[in-house]
Amino acid sequence: MTCAAVPCSLQDVFASTVEIASRPASPPAAGSCCLALSDAIVRAAVPRASSIDQEVSFEAVHLGIAEAREALREAAGAAEAARRGPAWACDVVGSAALGGRLIAAILAAEVPAELVACLGSLSFEAQKDGMRLFTDLLRHAVAFHVEELVVEYFLGHPQIAQLLLEGCAHPGICAHCAQMLRDCARYPQLVAAFLHSGAASRLIKLAHSPSFEVSSEAFATLRETLLAQSAAAARALSADLETFLADFHVLFVPDVAYIVRRQGLRLLGEVLSDSAFQSVMLTYIARDDFLQIHMNAMRDSSTAIQLGGFHVFKIFVANPWKPHRIHSILYKNRSRLVKLLLSFLDRWTADENLAEDLSTVIRVLEEMDTPMK
Repeated sequence: MTCAAVPCSLQDVFASTVEIASRPASPPAAGSCCLALSDAIVRAAVPRASSIDQEVSFEAVHLGIAEAREALREAAGAAEAARRGPAWACDVVGSAALGGRLIAAILAAEVPAELVACLGSLSFEAQKDGMRLFTDLLRHAVAFHVEELVVEYFLGHPQIAQLLLEGCAHPGICAHCAQMLRDCARYPQLVAAFLHSGAASRLIKLAHSPSFEVSSEAFATLRETLLAQSAAAARALSADLETFLADFHVLFVPDVAYIVRRQGLRLLGEVLSDSAFQSVMLTYIARDDFLQIHMNAMRDSSTAIQLGGFHVFKIFVANPWKPHRIHSILYKNRSRLVKLLLSFLDRWTADENLAEDLSTVIRVLEEMDTPMK
């Protein structure tokens, strides 16, 4: 991308809030500086014959991003001061509008799109700078009342989420990409679009990565995507729930790495316990094949796997409207299940909440009626 406006110096890629507030013609200047930053990012991503030239390019990006972040912080500080100041001195609307113009200029210059497209070619420090600017942009948009503008931009640039998702597979940049995806989870519209694009299945596959960093970041991102805006996530998953559950259950097969199984069970328990996922939960606990997965998990040699299996198993037992097949399986196996759960109770008495859950499940199993024919 090239700058069509009057170029700014690289040391002044983004005008400060003080300068903008004192100059009526600041929006064009800010837009010019944002274009210069976008252009600097693109140029820094191009390999240079000279290492010195490459360092100069990286430094230009660093300085430009630092200026942009400082301008956003100053605008946010001004807006907060206006909110807290005396009523006669407040200009909350003006302060927020100033920050909104800064964000609008950044988006108009395509800085987020160029940054994500070039991320893997930037230096490590430039990558960190870019991630922080990305975070600031999404966070301050709420204070500046330009959430709709930001959401519209990201929905209109679906390649940003896809590029970040692809970056999550590469250890060199996965932490930065995953964090930026988690930042997008602040907005329910972005969560819905992300899940509708098949991102959950992709993150689940990344959770199987032999790279511990990639796997951990994938789990953290999947968790944030599902639970940060759980109502939006639940609606999105309902569109193709069978596919999601089939992909998710691959995390539990016996030959999967222990850490993957443990984190998968924990996440599933959190999702099913979230009230926004009630319809998902009711669908889940109606399946006898799913019940058997967690009954087997409770017999695993790992205490953590046993515990993860129990936290999902107890939801099946607590359901007062158990399908006939579920009721029959629990009734048929109740003696062995009670014996197993009593052994858990002997080991986990120190955890009062867990001990109470175990006692409740044991009581419900012991009091189960013979299933109707």
